[in-house]
Amino acid sequence: MGTSGWSYRTWVGAFYPLRTPPARMLAEYSVRLPTVEAHNTFRRRPQQSILQGWTESVPQEFRFAVKAHVGITHRADLAGVEERVEAFFSAVAPLGSRLGPVLFQLPHRQPDVGRLDRLLAALPAQPSAVFELAPAWHTPAIVDRLDSKGASLVTTDRDRDDAAPVLSDAGRIAYVRLRRARYDAAALDGWAARLVSLEKPTFVYFRHDGDPEEALRLYEAVRG
Repeated sequence: MGTSGWSYRTWVGAFYPLRTPPARMLAEYSVRLPTVEAHNTFRRRPQQSILQGWTESVPQEFRFAVKAHVGITHRADLAGVEERVEAFFSAVAPLGSRLGPVLFQLPHRQPDVGRLDRLLAALPAQPSAVFELAPAWHTPAIVDRLDSKGASLVTTDRDRDDAAPVLSDAGRIAYVRLRRARYDAAALDGWAARLVSLEKPTFVYFRHDGDPEEALRLYEAVRG
């Protein structure tokens, strides 16, 4: 359980202690929640020194979910995508055992099976890859493709959805992004009941501009 990012000044004095400097935010975050979704890796490949600083700020059991680079997910030309995938995974390797899932957010509204197959073929066996895809992609054939490679389909819950989405069975892990502006006690209880029924490692992330206390309350509910 965690949030999308951790370095937010508005959290100081509420989620973080008063006068917490930016350099201490990750350490303070990791005291309360066990994982975070890092978006820094989407726009640029991280420097080894930065990743080393991250690992030194958190406990051994903490996990970083990292977002795949834009050059992999959004570049129209697929030429050299295998080399770009390999370079990205090499770049995040310094996270070591703290590296969690890698999030691939494909922007295409309609399925592009050829692109998906090429990405899946280029993935290493570890860490787990998860794909956030538009609703048109959510077909048995696409899910089977993901599952055959151990990859997961992200479950995304948004304000525009009339009901809570179906949790996908594909892949080695479950990955849930809770994107509604607010989750009241009843909604958190409902998600807690659904999450504890899963029989695989599960990663859940709330939006960065929401209330991080919601992540903490859901985390405590699931543990209880």
